[in-house]
Amino acid sequence: MNVPFQPHAVDGAIEDRVADVAVGPAQPLADGFRPYDRFEVRDGSAHFTRDILRVGDVVAVLALDPVRERFVLIRQFRLAAHLATGRGDIVELVAGRVDEGESAEAAARRECREEIGVAPRALLRVFSYLPTPGVTDERCTLFLALVDSTKVPAHAGLADETEATHPFTVPVTDALAAVEAGAAGNLFLISALQWYALNPARIASLIEGRT
Repeated sequence: MNVPFQPHAVDGAIEDRVADVAVGPAQPLADGFRPYDRFEVRDGSAHFTRDILRVGDVVAVLALDPVRERFVLIRQFRLAAHLATGRGDIVELVAGRVDEGESAEAAARRECREEIGVAPRALLRVFSYLPTPGVTDERCTLFLALVDSTKVPAHAGLADETEATHPFTVPVTDALAAVEAGAAGNLFLISALQWYALNPARIASLIEGRT
């Protein structure tokens, strides 16, 4: 990192950069639902320890029915949300891990089939982001998917993953209003809906088959 001393802040570019640090090998601390590792880091003369929850690459999918003008979302219990806010029955996008050797696009299609019971007829890669880079190496790639919401079942998920999802539909205007009102706290959902509100041209191109 080694940032040169400046007497005051100056203009800069919004871009992530390679850090000039030395990172030691992973020291396993625990291996539960996700591995938990410790690292020793050297930045010049500075030396510090960081503990990281290892998640890796994941996908999230904002499923849209353009004919009925509805999103397909899911409800699922999340212990972390339950402990943080007392509202563990949270609203989510379709989402899941990218399996080894699997592309992000293939993972997005698979997760749609598993969590809302339908495969997308079109898929648009939106952007990738780090939800909580201070504590985990999770990197999410967001997709917009076009689906037929009339074929979505009331219950989905994989029993062998102890996953029980409850798909539901919501009008696009209602979903955007709910985010504006602060009705949901899930960053994956909020960022996807905000992107949707800011990109009508890209969405229209996907719907019209021009992507």
